[in-house]
Amino acid sequence: MARPKPIELLVKFFPELTDKTLASSNKEASKELNVRICEAIISDLINKYDSLHSYMGDGALIVKLASLHGKPTVQTQNFINKFSLEQDLAEAKKNGDSTVEEFLKDILQKVSKMNLAEEICILLIDNSGGSAAILPRENPAKRIQTMMNDL
Repeated sequence: MARPKPIELLVKFFPELTDKTLASSNKEASKELNVRICEAIISDLINKYDSLHSYMGDGALIVKLASLHGKPTVQTQNFINKFSLEQDLAEAKKNGDSTVEEFLKDILQKVSKMNLAEEICILLIDNSGGSAAILPRENPAKRIQTMMNDL
């Protein structure tokens, strides 16, 4: 199953933004509220990252987006540091697992390039795989707000 595009997720999670029967003032109020909610969630991720980074070093916060028995769950309990990523990369190379190797290289590249004062790295893991993302500390919901405005 192909991963949905960000705009598809936005429409799925915030259907009122494309509802033609709602007044534009209601849509604008909904956008503002939803952006603030997203910003609060991302700020919480940033705080968790900082807390774990303070004693584990450079790395990435793992956000598990899974579906258990048809019910979505979100867990942000894990952090993987650069040392562990490098060990896992060596093991993937040793085992000839090119998919895991490329995934770990991508994560390590993002962790190495990020500016800790301005951004954090998260790993989004779901039932179909994972991806690494860099989140800005300043105005963390800007991308979501831009997509909402473009609807």
